[in-house]
Amino acid sequence: KFADGTVKVIDVPYELPKGWEWVRLINITSRIHYGYTASALTEGDVKLLRITDIQKNRVNWESVPYCNISNTKLDDMQLINGDIVIARTGRTLGKSFHIMDLTDVAVFASYLIRLQSVDIKNSFFNKRFLESFEYWKQLDKISGGTGQPNVNATNLGLLLIPVPPEKEQSRILNKIYNLFEDVNLIDSEQQYLTNLSEQLKQKVLDIAMQGKLVPQDPNDEPASVLLEKIRAEKQRLFEEGKLKKKDLVETEIVKGDDNAYYENLPKNWLIQSISSVGDIRTGNTPSKSHSEYYNGEFPFFKPTDLSQGIDLRYSSETLTSLGFVKSRHLPKGSVLVNSIGNIGTVALLSIDGAFNQQINGIYPYSFVDSRFLFWLLGTTIVQEQMIEKASATTIAIINKTKFNSIQIAFPSILLQRTIADTIGKIVLVLNSLL
Repeated sequence: KFADGTVKVIDVPYELPKGWEWVRLINITSRIHYGYTASALTEGDVKLLRITDIQKNRVNWESVPYCNISNTKLDDMQLINGDIVIARTGRTLGKSFHIMDLTDVAVFASYLIRLQSVDIKNSFFNKRFLESFEYWKQLDKISGGTGQPNVNATNLGLLLIPVPPEKEQSRILNKIYNLFEDVNLIDSEQQYLTNLSEQLKQKVLDIAMQGKLVPQDPNDEPASVLLEKIRAEKQRLFEEGKLKKKDLVETEIVKGDDNAYYENLPKNWLIQSISSVGDIRTGNTPSKSHSEYYNGEFPFFKPTDLSQGIDLRYSSETLTSLGFVKSRHLPKGSVLVNSIGNIGTVALLSIDGAFNQQINGIYPYSFVDSRFLFWLLGTTIVQEQMIEKASATTIAIINKTKFNSIQIAFPSILLQRTIADTIGKIVLVLNSLL
């Protein structure tokens, strides 16, 4: 309403029940303002809460860094219980955190906006609004920026929030909390089932790679035949210039040795290093200045993409057609393995693809089934070998040489396919239970 008595009419998102009102967020808060700009320190008296410290609606205050700040600034910026901080830029834009049970002296960083409610009781209802669909819809309309989306304090204060009578707010919050308890119980039970399913899958894989999942054929080709196939394949690749002479050297692995990982295998199974079963390559990331970065032939994969597992078809990156020279990609049926950080994550390519230097790729030879190799690399024995061979740095890394030396056990190609089919069926059933 203006001084001359006229009233500005605005479009509201939807009609409210009697006694409710649409109001601007700024009108039900005492203050909305930006945080403090400072460098993070390992020691100090005042904590500096950043966007990255807020994970899954929680803050581990012990890991929050410190900062230097004057007493005058501290009086203006110190967080108190009931405050709500909101990320104002980047991929976490709009994410909010309700300050409660705060015992440390703390301020908030400049990429956060603080929303101070009129009283702490009112802050609970405001926080629920900041998690609603209506909030995110309005925020999407007001956020902008050429590089990355952002929102300023002024625009944030103009968001419309539905406000019910005080007693109605209390009833709504109580109902929400009761429903959240039910949802949390369901989540807990779902997580239990997920964990149980993963344990069962792991057990199936381990049993399968001990030759105990499917019946063994006494007439199956002996391990000596498999070994001859390996030698012939390597010799062919050497003559084609794809292998070096040193790669033809065989390392004898005897079952029962102290350094062997497999015991009591069926007699027709062969134990070999992983370098014996396929063409192994480490990926690479080309320069963005290269034309193939934007117009390449092959989709590009990073370790985070490998979570798609056995059905790796596309990249989660915006640039899904990042290309490499021919020697830097592997064809459909190749198995990709993360070799840095969370090492051992495995995926099976459903299309030809390229990958970065944090991944080792394996294109299996003709006597190795790609699905069998995928399941094999997920077994406890192989995963433990990767961890053991990883370098002792701040980030676990397994280089190509050590990766090549991992021991694996496998039968004939026909039995491999039978095992892979059986595992696939069992996993399908386990997944359907979730």
